[in-house]
Amino acid sequence: MAVVGSARSTYARLFRNANYVRVFSAGVGSYAGSAISGVCLIWIVFAATGSALDVGLLGSASVVGSILFSVFGGALVDRYDRRRLMILADLVRAGAMASVFLVLQVRGFDLAVVLAAYFLIGAFSTIFNPAEQAIVPALVGSEEVADANGLVRSSRSGVQFAGAAIGGVLIVTTGATAGVAVNALTFFLSAALLTGMRVASPSQAGRDALSRRPYFADLREGFRWLYGAQGFFQLTLSAMFFNFCASFVFTFLVFFTTELLHGSALVFALLLALEVMGSGIGSLLVGRVGSARYAGKAWTIPFGVACGLLALVLVLVPTVPVAFTAIFAIGLLSGFAGTSWLTAAQLLVPSDMQGRYYGIDNLGSAAILPVAQVGGAFLIGATGLRSTYLEVAILWIVAGVAFLFPRALMRLGVPFGATSRSAAAAAGTPGSPGGSRGG
Repeated sequence: MAVVGSARSTYARLFRNANYVRVFSAGVGSYAGSAISGVCLIWIVFAATGSALDVGLLGSASVVGSILFSVFGGALVDRYDRRRLMILADLVRAGAMASVFLVLQVRGFDLAVVLAAYFLIGAFSTIFNPAEQAIVPALVGSEEVADANGLVRSSRSGVQFAGAAIGGVLIVTTGATAGVAVNALTFFLSAALLTGMRVASPSQAGRDALSRRPYFADLREGFRWLYGAQGFFQLTLSAMFFNFCASFVFTFLVFFTTELLHGSALVFALLLALEVMGSGIGSLLVGRVGSARYAGKAWTIPFGVACGLLALVLVLVPTVPVAFTAIFAIGLLSGFAGTSWLTAAQLLVPSDMQGRYYGIDNLGSAAILPVAQVGGAFLIGATGLRSTYLEVAILWIVAGVAFLFPRALMRLGVPFGATSRSAAAAAGTPGSPGGSRGG
């Protein structure tokens, strides 16, 4: 397989781009803080309640916020200034984490406060994430999009690796609440970095035209667009199943670690760290092998079939070395699959439709996650942890094989050498009434 472009020259150009560096740096900081606080809060809830249901509720609180506001946030991204929306989202998320820290310090553990904060973070991430995904192609050239995504996602995986390990160390040394304060600070720093960013937004005339239209008309247009783009539509459907299985595995990994591996908080943190390290490496591979050209296959085979097989190995051979290897490989394959999808979407979805596409895709691919996170807790209680993990691994494999058959998904990709409007036309992706891709 041919390697696309020179990594060194492309990365050098990207790091000379001041606006891209701001987005890159903001993400590095906030994701590091989130990794630290994520490990710490899971352990805080686990230590305070010992309940699989409460740990599941922690994950589902963010997901429910994301589900309820995903389409709303995506439409806002198409209507208003994306940079300002990202700053607003960061400030709200910073305030949510600061509130959790203060409550833990003053009143002690309060599950309702933790869940409310996670709900807010999920809700405002549905504004931040599609805005960021739509902004990146406006900051770099079309030929740099894959490497720009790879650097963003891999760097975040790198700091999540360090953050998860740091979170584990904090738990066993100074205590877990400090990790929550760190996350509040990193969200504030992200907002400060984005304040100085300059980005070419969609034309004011286009935004004004959207803002004058009925809000629900925009949403209907977004749903119609996605259904017409069958490759992306089928990918969203597949993501419901793949994300369900992946979410289950990682939501209850703390129980898998303690019950089946007989590991400590440090082993749990290292498993999370290995997953994000693998994801970072997988993300960087996308620009090197040009997998956006066959994005449908690069999504379904690694994240569907292969990750399902690895989950099966994880439960059939529950030892620490096997778990470290399997979790790292799942991270690598999921990072490769996710970045391949994102790059294809940024090059094929029209600019003025991207916010709605990312929002609707998030709704479709994440709506089932609370079933994994809350329903999974009841299933574990009824049938046991190992049996439930085995059932989920088999479901993952079956779903991966099933989605190898839809033609539009298997053909989804950016034609070689095609960019912008020509890429969408060549791939059979419908345009949108508001104009062509920016950047």
